[in-house]
Amino acid sequence: IELKGKSCCIFGTENRLRRLCKGIVELKYYDSFVLTLIIISTILLTLDNPLNDENGTLSKTLDQIDYGMTAAFTAECVINIILLGFLKNGKDSYLRDSWNVLDFLIVIFSLINIAAAGVDLGIIKLFRMLRVLRPLRVLKRNFGLKIQVVSLLNSIPGIMNLLAITLLLLMLFGIQGVNFFAGKMNYCNMANIPESVHSKIKSEWDCYDYGGEWIKLAQNFDNVGQAMLTMFTMMTTEGWADVMWTVIDATAIH
Repeated sequence: IELKGKSCCIFGTENRLRRLCKGIVELKYYDSFVLTLIIISTILLTLDNPLNDENGTLSKTLDQIDYGMTAAFTAECVINIILLGFLKNGKDSYLRDSWNVLDFLIVIFSLINIAAAGVDLGIIKLFRMLRVLRPLRVLKRNFGLKIQVVSLLNSIPGIMNLLAITLLLLMLFGIQGVNFFAGKMNYCNMANIPESVHSKIKSEWDCYDYGGEWIKLAQNFDNVGQAMLTMFTMMTTEGWADVMWTVIDATAIH
C-alpha cells in the first residue's frame, strides 16, 4: 500500500500512526484474521433468538461477544480511514470504494444498536435487524464472490428486459383467460348441505337453495390483472391444482 496525501487532513505520509496502520494492514494474516471475525460474527447471528431469555446466560454471552466484535470492526474501520483517508484524499480514499461504504455503514449501525440498547423504538429495532448485513463483509475479501456480485448487478438491465417479455406474455394469455373463464371460477361450499343432495347442485342458485355458500376462488380470471396473478401463481406451482379442478368444473357464470 502506497501512502498518499494527507489522511483526514492530519496524518501525512511520514506520520507514525499512519505508518503503524500501514504495517498492521500489511501483516500476513491480517485479512485472514478479519475474515475469521466475520465468520464468527455470522455464527453468532444464527444463535441469537428473540425468544431467548434476555437475562439468561446465552443472551448475555452473545451480547458481550457482540460488543467485542463491534469494537474489532470499528478498530479495523478506523485503521483503514487513517491509512487511506476518509473521503478527500484522492481516488483511493476509504469512502471512494463502494465495498468500504458497506463496511462503514455496517459499523455505524452496530454502534447505534449498542448505544441505544435500552431504547425501545421502532427505528432502533430496524438497526438491530440490519445486523444481518454483516456477512456481506465477506464479499470485500473474497475476489471470486465479488466478481459474481458485480456480474449479477451488471445483468440487471437484461433481467428487466426478460421481465418485460414475461409480463407481456402473461398479459396476452390473461386476456384469453378472461374471455374463457371470466365469472366462472366459483364453487359451492357444501359444508352445511347433506351429502345426499350434493349431486343435485349444478349452479349458483342450486347452491343457495340447499343452504350452501357460493364462493369465488381467490385465483380467478375475472379481469386481466387477476388473470395475470393467477397464472403467475401457477408458474410457481403453488395452488395450481385448485385452479385446474375449478376450471374443469366450470360450465357457466352461474
